[in-house]
Amino acid sequence: MIDLNNADPQAVQAVNRLREPTGQAFLRLIEAELDSAKQKLVRAPDMVSIHRLQGRAEAFEDILKAVEESSKVENRAYAQKTRSIP
Repeated sequence: MIDLNNADPQAVQAVNRLREPTGQAFLRLIEAELDSAKQKLVRAPDMVSIHRLQGRAEAFEDILKAVEESSKVENRAYAQKTRSIP
């Protein structure tokens, strides 16, 4: 899991920008790689391959989840910042 709550604000903004039209190609690539890893997982010949593919799929899912949650984290950080300004 990628914890954006403790990430550098610039990193959160960069992840959030992936939601814009220019980042959609990258997200489609990650989704395709996730689907591929899942398909390979079904046909994995041994436990080493299964564990490797599970880790790969989890990493892709973490990226997609971070992109999905990035706007909430960015909005929360902005709200906290504006509250602390007198």
